Amino acid sequence: MDNLAFGLTYAIGAGLCGIGLGLVGFGAMQAAGRNPEAIGKIRTLMILAMAFVDALAIIGLVVALIIKFLK
Repeated sequence: MDNLAFGLTYAIGAGLCGIGLGLVGFGAMQAAGRNPEAIGKIRTLMILAMAFVDALAIIGLVVALIIKFLK
């Protein structure tokens, strides 16, 4: 049962973060298509948003490892 909890904790978190990264990239590409002059600002904001989403994935991994090894 612990292995199932570990797997689901990380799989759900990582999967949803992957969807979030796709949405961030999609939004950035739409914004760049509408306003090509602002590509520098859009790229900066996109990289920052992707870093925050990746941080959530890392937090999910840490929580999954805590569940696995501290129970």
